[in-house]
Amino acid sequence: LPNAVKIAEAIRRRRATGGPAEHAFKTLVGLELRPRRLREASTLWSAVLERFDADTRDGLWSHPDHLPTEEDLDEPEGFLTRLGTPQGGESDVDKFLDDVFGGEEPSEP
Repeated sequence: LPNAVKIAEAIRRRRATGGPAEHAFKTLVGLELRPRRLREASTLWSAVLERFDADTRDGLWSHPDHLPTEEDLDEPEGFLTRLGTPQGGESDVDKFLDDVFGGEEPSEP
């Protein structure tokens, strides 16, 4: 190809500056989609799904204030902590109390 050098340079520049979709996403959501960030975001969403459920994960998209920030991508455990205890699941304290008291409901006087 006679223009191979020019084409390669154009591709390198596009990767360095991002395409129109990346710019639109950054404007709308406030995050840059770089390969490292994409891996970090994928890890965060997988952790949310593992610890909670799909409804919780999908519900985060209901309001911009619920979405993770760039700092959350850097520190996903902090984001997961702010989400709280998984819904419908028992905490370690609940499991311990069930073990101690046999999981029985108190009888009424």
